[in-house]
Amino acid sequence: MGKGPGQLDCPHGLCVDTRGEAPVLVVADRANARLQRFTLDGQHIDFPTKMPCHFHERNGEVVIPDLWSRVVVIDRSNQVVAALGSGDYSTQQEWRKAREQARTTFLPGKFLCPHSACFVHYGNIFVVEWVEVGRVTKLRKVA
Repeated sequence: MGKGPGQLDCPHGLCVDTRGEAPVLVVADRANARLQRFTLDGQHIDFPTKMPCHFHERNGEVVIPDLWSRVVVIDRSNQVVAALGSGDYSTQQEWRKAREQARTTFLPGKFLCPHSACFVHYGNIFVVEWVEVGRVTKLRKVA
């Protein structure tokens, strides 16, 4: 447990990414607010995003729900192709207060606390949020 490269605190998701030349281990290192990538023999590679909670791959793209109100989609080269949401909470208190709102105050298309996301048929994405009343959003692929 720790904060340095290769150290983890509250690993929350795990997968082997086979999209590149060599497979890599991907870990959602939630308490450290980052995604970490490792070689299969345990060598740290990099930190491609912050506050990840989960990830799902489809046809080379990966969707990553980011607890700070964003959903990020990356391509095979780990380049961001879409960042949905603002990630605009300045403090953890502000973020927690937003999660306790009544369902009627949630704005369509504005994420509060994406906790899980997955691709489904035709590339649509379902996003589940960690809010007091629960919330599921369907993102429909248009292109």
